[in-house]
Amino acid sequence: METSLGHMLLEGLGALFAVLVALAALRLGGIAFTLAAPRDAEAVPLLHVLALGCGVALGVALVLAGPDPRAFLPSRIFSADGPWAIGLGAFLAGHALPRGATLASLPDWLVLPMLLAGALVAARLWQGAARLRAYAAFLLLSGTTALLLHYGAHLLAWLAAQLSFWLFALGLLAFQRWRYGVRRGH
Repeated sequence: METSLGHMLLEGLGALFAVLVALAALRLGGIAFTLAAPRDAEAVPLLHVLALGCGVALGVALVLAGPDPRAFLPSRIFSADGPWAIGLGAFLAGHALPRGATLASLPDWLVLPMLLAGALVAARLWQGAARLRAYAAFLLLSGTTALLLHYGAHLLAWLAAQLSFWLFALGLLAFQRWRYGVRRGH
């Protein structure tokens, strides 16, 4: 196992790149929602809340429907030969987006009501072309939220595996800071 400073720096840059991918996707999803949504969408919080709720539910379902949901157990994350003992390229290729089998295993009773709820809100609150824009914005926001939750769960597991010992050291440092920190009065 190579432990040179250059190798550690390269792994750190890879982890930073993986985090930046998530932040870029978050920003692009927000921009796409803003461009697609009708002008008065900001005045209707139901569209945002429903899209975010559907996206979270779909994202959790994507993580649970993955090929190996037990990969998120701590014993598998911190194992030297576990599923997260991979490099940046393998992580992005295998875990950045859900696989076709994962999408196919999503239950219809979960996906269809979400699509219908978005269509119902768009049809109820907007008219004409704004209705189609509202539904497109709903789909963009819920889809982006689901994909970011999927990517985020995998990214956290991969980063925990990459940091392993250092994660424990950072946790111990945070605990000591909390333990010996100055308490504020009420």
